[in-house]
Amino acid sequence: MAADVIVVETGLFGSLEVPGDRAEAVRDIAARAAAFANRARAFNTIATYRSAWSAYTIWCRELGFLPLAGDPQVVALYLAKAAERLSVATLEVHLGAIVAAHRAVGVPIDRQHYLIRSVLEGIARSKGRRPTRVAAPILPDILIRMVDSLPGTPKGVRDRAVILLGFGGALRRSEIVALDRDDLEFHDRGVTVTIRRSKTDQQGGGQTVAVYGSPVPAIDVVAAMRAWLELRGEGPGPLFFQADGGGTLRPDRGRLAGQAVARIVKAAAARAGYDPARFAGHSLRAGLATAAANQDAQLHDIMRQTRHKNADVARRYIRDAELWRRNVSELVFSAGRDGPPDGG
Repeated sequence: MAADVIVVETGLFGSLEVPGDRAEAVRDIAARAAAFANRARAFNTIATYRSAWSAYTIWCRELGFLPLAGDPQVVALYLAKAAERLSVATLEVHLGAIVAAHRAVGVPIDRQHYLIRSVLEGIARSKGRRPTRVAAPILPDILIRMVDSLPGTPKGVRDRAVILLGFGGALRRSEIVALDRDDLEFHDRGVTVTIRRSKTDQQGGGQTVAVYGSPVPAIDVVAAMRAWLELRGEGPGPLFFQADGGGTLRPDRGRLAGQAVARIVKAAAARAGYDPARFAGHSLRAGLATAAANQDAQLHDIMRQTRHKNADVARRYIRDAELWRRNVSELVFSAGRDGPPDGG
């Protein structure tokens, strides 16, 4: 390794090679900063940043650049090359990882430098920004068909509990898989779950969400959770754990992964006769919010359940519901059912 480069260990990005003239200034703070940086970001973000940083450092080494030189021209060149295979949105993520790595070791770099912004803007004009694909919400009629389609096997019992709790609690998939047995409580009117940490609660203050039971047996979260716990047992540990490829429950493999929630949703959708490509783990959360908006729930009540901090994000569910309510085109085309006007 070159004499003018020293390795500094960070928790977020692993080992970073820092120019020697700056290394001593950052060595003492790196360990403390690493611990805080890890806690400040969700696990998925950390994994994404590490992957992006790895791609950038490999490219730098191939061309003889120092990854942590703080040179906006090097970053701009990387973005131009990476644009051959990455979308504009993914390039923004890579840029965020590069900037975060520099900050972790105290090397200044300006994300808004004109070279970097000019390249990104040029890429965006050339490639266009791919519209964000939004998962279809699982509304109550779809929900009933999905859970009805699940088999009575142990895996089917688990999947029913995952879907109903995720829907009723408007839970993110990361929140579902992070639940432990102690986070679930039964009450006369339903169940509550305690979310220890979430996307909008990175400090881990904790949030409690109530989910009412249903008089419709097929979608009663209380019955679904009791049936699952009868199989799982009442011991501590992950509320939901993995199954193997044959559908056998495997508590020894630990808690579900976030992607498993998406697979559970897609598989249930396919069983119910829907196109699984339309649905994702987010469909549960979006479904509860959209269904509530369809029932004229107030925005603040929807946000209390979804735990959105940004009203504009939560408001889109109401906008989706409002598209078809009091729509003037209905007035026009409904009038046409009576036939053409006289003399037409």
